Amino acid sequence: MPINSNKNQIDAPYVCENCKELQYEINVLKQQIDNCNMFSLNIRKQNYNLEQKIKKLEKANKNLEEIQKDKNELFAVIIHDIKNPTTIIKSLVELLRTYDTNSEEQKAIIDDLVISTRQVISLSQEISKVLTLEDSAIKMFYEFANPAILVTEVANRNSINAKNKNQTISVDIEDDLPQFSVDVVKICEVFDNMLSNAIKYTNPGGQIGVKCSKVKDMIQFEFSDTGLGMSEEDLKAAFQRGAKLSAKPTGGETSSGLGLWISKKIIETHKGNIRIRSSLGVGTVFIIQIPIEQ
Repeated sequence: MPINSNKNQIDAPYVCENCKELQYEINVLKQQIDNCNMFSLNIRKQNYNLEQKIKKLEKANKNLEEIQKDKNELFAVIIHDIKNPTTIIKSLVELLRTYDTNSEEQKAIIDDLVISTRQVISLSQEISKVLTLEDSAIKMFYEFANPAILVTEVANRNSINAKNKNQTISVDIEDDLPQFSVDVVKICEVFDNMLSNAIKYTNPGGQIGVKCSKVKDMIQFEFSDTGLGMSEEDLKAAFQRGAKLSAKPTGGETSSGLGLWISKKIIETHKGNIRIRSSLGVGTVFIIQIPIEQ
C-alpha cells in the first residue's frame, strides 16, 4: 500500500502539467477560431456592400439608358417638327423666285415665311435649352436684381405679340420690393415662357395679367390669363418633358411641350417653386415663388 501511494503522489504533478498545456492549446485554437469567424464576418459584410454597390450601379446604368432613350425620342420629335416649317419656307421661297406675284400675294407669302421662320427658331432654341439644362457642368450666375424691372421688361418684350392678338397685358407690382438673388438670364427666360404661353393659349381680345409681390422671404410672381384653361389631366402632365396638353394655341402658334418642363427646372434650381391654378374655359394662373437670397 505505501508503495502505490507514493507512485500516485509522483504521477499527479505530471498529469496536471499536461492538462495545462492542453488547455493552453485549446485556448489558442479558440482564439484562432474566433479570429477566423471575425474575418469571415468581415468578408461577408464586404461582399454585401459590394453587392449593394453593384445593384446601385446597375440601377444608375439603367436610368442613364432610359434618360438617353427619352432624349433620343424627344429630339426625334423636335427634328420632325422642324421639318414641317422648313419645308414650308423652301416652298415659299421657290414660289417667290418662280412666280410673278402682285404686292398682296407677296405680302401674304412673306408673312407665312416670317411665321415659319419663327417656328424653326423657337424649336432650335428649345433644343439648346434642353442641352444646357442636362449638362452636369452648368452653373448658375447669381446676381441681385430688381424684380419689378425684370417683370416690366419682360412684359414690354411680349406686348407686341399680345397686341397682334388684340390682347392687353396689365402689370401690378407691389411698392418697395427688395432685390433678389437670381440668374437674370434664366429667370427672364422663365418669365418670357409664362407670358408667351398666356398669349398663345388666350383667344384674341383676352386679358393677361402679371403680378409681383413679397411673400415672407420670397418674391412671388403671378402670370394669369383668360385663356382656354387646363383639364385635370393637363394639370397632372403640365411639367412633364415633351407633354402635349389638350389646349391648342389660338393663333396657330407652335408648341414643343418643353417650355413648362424647362421653367420648372430653372425655378427648382433657384430653390423656388411653381404651381398652377386653372379651370377649363376660364383661364390659368401660374404662381412662382423665388427666395430673396440664395
